[in-house]
Amino acid sequence: MFRRTRAIALILAGFGVLASAGRVSATVVERIVAIVGERAILLSDLRERAQPFLAQIHQQVPQGAQRNAAISQLYKGLIEKMVDEEIEQKAAISAKVAVTPREVEEALARVAAQNGVSVEKLLSEARRSGLDDTSYRDELRRQLLQTKLINVRLQGRIRVTEDDLQKAYRAIELEEREKLGYRAAWIVVSVPAGLSPADARARRTLAERLVRDAERGDFAALAQINSDDPSTKSSGGVLPYTKLAETPPVFRRVFQSLDAGSVAGPLPVPGGYAIVKLVERAESSLPSYEEAKDELAQRVYLEKMTQARRTWLDGLRRQQHVEVRL
Repeated sequence: MFRRTRAIALILAGFGVLASAGRVSATVVERIVAIVGERAILLSDLRERAQPFLAQIHQQVPQGAQRNAAISQLYKGLIEKMVDEEIEQKAAISAKVAVTPREVEEALARVAAQNGVSVEKLLSEARRSGLDDTSYRDELRRQLLQTKLINVRLQGRIRVTEDDLQKAYRAIELEEREKLGYRAAWIVVSVPAGLSPADARARRTLAERLVRDAERGDFAALAQINSDDPSTKSSGGVLPYTKLAETPPVFRRVFQSLDAGSVAGPLPVPGGYAIVKLVERAESSLPSYEEAKDELAQRVYLEKMTQARRTWLDGLRRQQHVEVRL
């Protein structure tokens, strides 16, 4: 929570006794890194919130330019979060939404139970990461306040449709396919350099016809008769087993989206066209759509709620003075 009783903090420094000049003192004005309305967020506030993350950076990132860049990125992300929290705090006061100490303690007990540890063990782990007990409770309070505000301002506006769920499942399916091996086959229709426009169009027409024939016929037989790739023609156009990461860009998205047995094309390749078929793909470890539906609904709801919260906060930002000086 930002310090409410100060706009600018003064730190006295540099005092000492000099033999020739007597006692000298200096006053350093602490840096303001952001202003939200009439409230200032100070560099000390930012550094205090950054402590657990700074400890991780110092442990994991080598000293030098890489560490400096990581710290800079941390500060930039964290100051935006703190600005959002200040805006939410103002909105909470306006909406008469608050979090009680009891609710914080109940949340603390829930988090401990979910992780299978005692409250003291949970707080001990937080201390090890650089977060003292008060700071940990403050973080819980901020999360609870955010949840309450979302429930007041946004709940009821979020709808999750069947189309949303199917799109989410398809995205997960495509992401998994990036890691799965597959085997494909192709038919190459060459278009030699120097052909007349009419002959070039005829080769394109042949490629289009082969796509239609391959969708309802024997792909291997078509490849053996029509393919201009001598290295795969005799084997029915079958290509080596591979993964998407090893696939040329022109084919990567196609093979990612194809289901086993499906055909696509004609695809432009150097020297002609290719008609491709996904012969097989490594077995998926995903549950079926119906099995995953409930979990998908929760995920999509949270994603939509996060997006709605961002839109709501951006609207509140435009209604007041916000200045980030970091």
